[in-house]
Amino acid sequence: MVWQAEAGIAKVNVINAVVTGGNAKVNVSAKQINWSSIPDNQALGGFTLSRMFIVPTDRNTVFQLVPLSDTTNMWYNQVAQLDGGKVYTLYLSGTPTDLKTKFQEEINFPDYVIRDPGKPTPSADSIVNIRFVNLSSSGPKLDINMLNNIALEANDLGYQQFTDFKAYPARNNTYTITFQIRNSADKSLIATYDFNADFFRFKSVAVVLMGVYNTLGLPFVDNYRIESIPYQ
Repeated sequence: MVWQAEAGIAKVNVINAVVTGGNAKVNVSAKQINWSSIPDNQALGGFTLSRMFIVPTDRNTVFQLVPLSDTTNMWYNQVAQLDGGKVYTLYLSGTPTDLKTKFQEEINFPDYVIRDPGKPTPSADSIVNIRFVNLSSSGPKLDINMLNNIALEANDLGYQQFTDFKAYPARNNTYTITFQIRNSADKSLIATYDFNADFFRFKSVAVVLMGVYNTLGLPFVDNYRIESIPYQ
């Protein structure tokens, strides 16, 4: 069984990869809000980088972002009309003084898989859908391949670019999928990433490359890193 789109509802996954600004409060709703209504522990950043918002589509949607440290300082403030039954992604990156955004309507979003816990799922049906996203404004273009496989999962993936979702096996004996992240210019290895396929089975996931590239002395959350962000 798969998720059925609701005509008057849209879903928006906000991914906050803004660096050097600390955590931020996000409003995605039909109206402006009082920021005190969002608890501080619901701010996005650090290791809680995303949230899926569900909004009605019979009115405009307000998109706002403020730093947790100063909610009077509006980083982002836009209004858009969304379509019912659609899934969207709002990517936030860069720095507070040079904020970059990319808003994406997901045209070919994979169907949500809803499993009946009383019925075992055949191992052959166990998959995870993965998309790669480059949100490091200072990092290079990327080539990505699976370990021991020369075929590229991403090629020349530049800043604010992303791949389509691709289904990978996530069967009971497939606990991790190892990806090699390379600099497209000289093919040098930047990182090796073990993706937890077992944990994300039946989900759609954005694997995000983010942070400040090749710079020392920054807090860990601002350094160049790789994070897996689910859509459900």
